[in-house]
Amino acid sequence: MNKGISTLFLSLLGVGLVIFLASFLLVKGSQQLISFLNNIDSNSYSYFGTMINDFVNNLDKYVDYFQGISTNNLDIQGLIANYGENLADIAKAMLAKIIDLATSLPTVVLIIITLFMSTYFIAKDFDKIENAFLNIFTDDTKIKVRRVKNEIMCSIKGYIKAYTILMSITFLVILISFSIFKVPYGLPLAVIGALLDLIPFLGIIVIFVPVIIYYFVIENYVVSIGIAIVFIGLSILRQILEPKLVSANVGLSPLLTIIAIFVGIQVGGILGIIFFLGLLVMHDILEKVDIL
Repeated sequence: MNKGISTLFLSLLGVGLVIFLASFLLVKGSQQLISFLNNIDSNSYSYFGTMINDFVNNLDKYVDYFQGISTNNLDIQGLIANYGENLADIAKAMLAKIIDLATSLPTVVLIIITLFMSTYFIAKDFDKIENAFLNIFTDDTKIKVRRVKNEIMCSIKGYIKAYTILMSITFLVILISFSIFKVPYGLPLAVIGALLDLIPFLGIIVIFVPVIIYYFVIENYVVSIGIAIVFIGLSILRQILEPKLVSANVGLSPLLTIIAIFVGIQVGGILGIIFFLGLLVMHDILEKVDIL
């Protein structure tokens, strides 16, 4: 097959895959959001009204601690009305964001076209670009530069493989545990959790903690404790596996990998991890090709 045609096909396939995944997540997220909003009905207001009434009825038990509080001054209906108004404000804000997204579509299309054209021409003429770059070096240096390039590509592939495994584990744990405990929206939450897992510490906390708090508030302690146990177990498992997977796939010492991850987190989160692991990888590569 002609190289230009094969490059065009692969470029179309890659850009099409990105567009498909983005569209799928957008549509799936919109469906889940609509379903969630439809479930916020009068029962929700009744539930929160009952919670507030129970709180007010027990205020007399705490009168010694909260002087000046009078149950007659609390407007229960007003609180419930404010709850509804807040939901309406959220819906309006989301609608405004959707309108902004729609108006920015031409810019998005232009970016996609530019991305596609750049990908196509770089892939098509990659050999020429590489040879032009290598021609500035002597023959001995060319060999070392090629070895450095090959080692870098292997390290990048290993890094991607390591974190793909970690993200897959996170996805499966969230999906299975949420399915077992019948937590709604398990699939989109699992996808979001896997993507956020790239962010140290913050990642899975964003998914698990709100769920744990929600089920604790509605007094479903079995689900709350169960999800909390899963969260703790997944956090420990990730801390154990991350250094081992990265060191095994990138070719670094486990101890140096742990140090790089820890220092990277302290300095700049995920970007810090990438930077310090990159320094270690480059040092290792330069030693392999006898530059250091």
